[in-house]
Amino acid sequence: MNYFGSYKRLLANSKSAMVGAIEIYNKPRFDYRDEVFVILLLNAWELMLKALLSKRRVSIFYKKSVGQPYRTLTWQDALNRAVHRRAWPPGIPFRAIEANLRQLTTYRDAAVHFYNQPSFGIIVYSLAQTSITNYRDLLREEFGQELADEITWQLLPLGTEPPIDPISYLRGGREINHSSGAIDEFLRNLADAAASLEEDGVDTSRLMTIYGVKLQSMKRIEAADVVVGVKAGGEDPSDDPIFIERKVDPRRSHPYFMKDVLERVSRPDGRPFNSYDFQAVTHTHRMRGDDRWCHEDAERNYVRWSADLVTFINSLTSSQIDEARAELAAFRRSQRRTA
Repeated sequence: MNYFGSYKRLLANSKSAMVGAIEIYNKPRFDYRDEVFVILLLNAWELMLKALLSKRRVSIFYKKSVGQPYRTLTWQDALNRAVHRRAWPPGIPFRAIEANLRQLTTYRDAAVHFYNQPSFGIIVYSLAQTSITNYRDLLREEFGQELADEITWQLLPLGTEPPIDPISYLRGGREINHSSGAIDEFLRNLADAAASLEEDGVDTSRLMTIYGVKLQSMKRIEAADVVVGVKAGGEDPSDDPIFIERKVDPRRSHPYFMKDVLERVSRPDGRPFNSYDFQAVTHTHRMRGDDRWCHEDAERNYVRWSADLVTFINSLTSSQIDEARAELAAFRRSQRRTA
């Protein structure tokens, strides 16, 4: 028996489940939409995590009991096994992704408690959109594939009424009915998960992010984060739309200076992590100049780092840090010889 499965087949099925989830969510009328969407979304994640294990030749099955059939791992156990067997890519913070998937699993398993609260769908949407972004990043990082390649259309949500403001909903601006107890518990768990991640320096944008679409006049281009424009007046309608994207404030995307990172590092092996270790790791992994990790402001002469760097450092083994220190030392010796 093959205890690892075929990672290529697992991955293909995972992508099919994800594309199916997105397609169902974007149907204009589907009374059971959120529930079916989340089921397929979690199925896509479970298959992806098993593909991750399979690729590293780690079993995707539980230990077999006598007289019982073989059982494959749940997404929770597949994620735990990927992390503990070092099959999980260190550049992606797994704790926030796990918290995101747990919230979606709670919704899937107890969806009956949310039937009478239509506006609650905005919370499901925000969690699920973040989950899809996390899935895309893992697919890209580990398998070198793009989820966008599976989707050949673009969708723009349009309707007769604007959706409820998710911030207003989270602050309590929602209808009160007999289902509010379950919803309040769900939101408390969401708040607790966010607080726990923030306390440990983990980027909560992997847990939940509010996404929005803006339709804006091209004359007000400076006022929008993302503007989709269409050429006007006699132009060929087949012309591509114009996309203009403003960068996120680096103080939010890269909030830490080096000293802030050092304060937040808590190595699982208890090993101290100093400024030389920091320089060694960022040098060896080519993090300077990479927008994902680092923002350099030449005019103000400072460097800021993303919260994901703390998670990355904590995921490294002691031997990996020692190798980084040795590589930095060798690099500096070579520089002195050529100076």
